Amino acid sequence: MQMRFKLLAAVVAGLAVLAACDDGNDARYITPEPYLPAYPGSYWDYSDGSRVRACDYELHRYRESTTSTSLTEECYVPIWDGKYLYKYSIYQSSPLYPLKALLKATGSSVWIVDENNGGKLKRSEVLIDSLAVGDSVYHSVYCVTEFIENLDDIDHWNLREYYAKNVGLVKVEVNNPNDSADFVVQKELRSYFINN
Repeated sequence: MQMRFKLLAAVVAGLAVLAACDDGNDARYITPEPYLPAYPGSYWDYSDGSRVRACDYELHRYRESTTSTSLTEECYVPIWDGKYLYKYSIYQSSPLYPLKALLKATGSSVWIVDENNGGKLKRSEVLIDSLAVGDSVYHSVYCVTEFIENLDDIDHWNLREYYAKNVGLVKVEVNNPNDSADFVVQKELRSYFINN
């Protein structure tokens, strides 16, 4: 009994020392979200022959919003397909515009991504119940559609990406909004591994 007490006292003392050494300035981790679970070591194989990997977390600073020039404190962010996954609300390849206001909507939302020669590039996000991709059916899927505002309606879209919960990107479709030809499936998920 006395040995157990000494062991417990040593553990408590060790934890107290560690807590005293912690100055509270350790960088925090931005953990992956369910619709893009980019845990390091995960990968996704697609029908176009590509393999997308999630690499180690990297220490990084990012813009707090698309209208702000101030940067956050450094934090560890996951890397997915060579891109920093900041806060998932600002998954971006440019520091100025979000590539996705990513996968948080309930129902539908529309946001401006970029402006070019007076035209606004927008994205919308809709949660759908299920989507068949190849031999698999994915449930709880976000469809993110990119379109040009001055074409007046979302039916004239450029790009659609589908993200399944706890899986990630499962399908990409491209379209010429000025053409009556059908859209083209650019790639579909064939296999994946989530390392959580």
